[in-house]
Amino acid sequence: MQQPAPGVVYAGNGARFIAYLVDGFVVGILAGIPYVIGLALVFAGVGPKYGGVGFGMAIIGAVLILVAILIGIGYRPWMWTRGGQTVGYKVMRLKVVRAHDGGPLSGGQAIGRLFGYVVSAFVFCLGFIWILFDEKRQGWHDKLAGTVVIAVP
Repeated sequence: MQQPAPGVVYAGNGARFIAYLVDGFVVGILAGIPYVIGLALVFAGVGPKYGGVGFGMAIIGAVLILVAILIGIGYRPWMWTRGGQTVGYKVMRLKVVRAHDGGPLSGGQAIGRLFGYVVSAFVFCLGFIWILFDEKRQGWHDKLAGTVVIAVP
């Protein structure tokens, strides 16, 4: 299989792990705020013991919870298709690219890579541990989506 470009440096394991933690924090904040507010509105809107401000507030709360879920699911694929870097990848100077030519990810590849996260985590996180032993440092999610993570200058 062809590599993205001559001299490509595949991302180090530690850098990928730190980037993953940073992105978890970012998603936690971006999705956590509307989720907590939404949850409070749902309970305030439907609970007569809590003052029951009305069904409308509960609906607004449910919409905020849905927004939080969409942020949680959509953050990584959206960022991967717009330059190949999430906030964590930018901090650690990493980029996810197509394995065969180093190009940007398509929307389908980004969704496939996200689905691959579930597959990678499913069996005792073996798909993520695989990165430690793979020549191109690809996890199962990378192999599934046809991607690699590279270090950028």
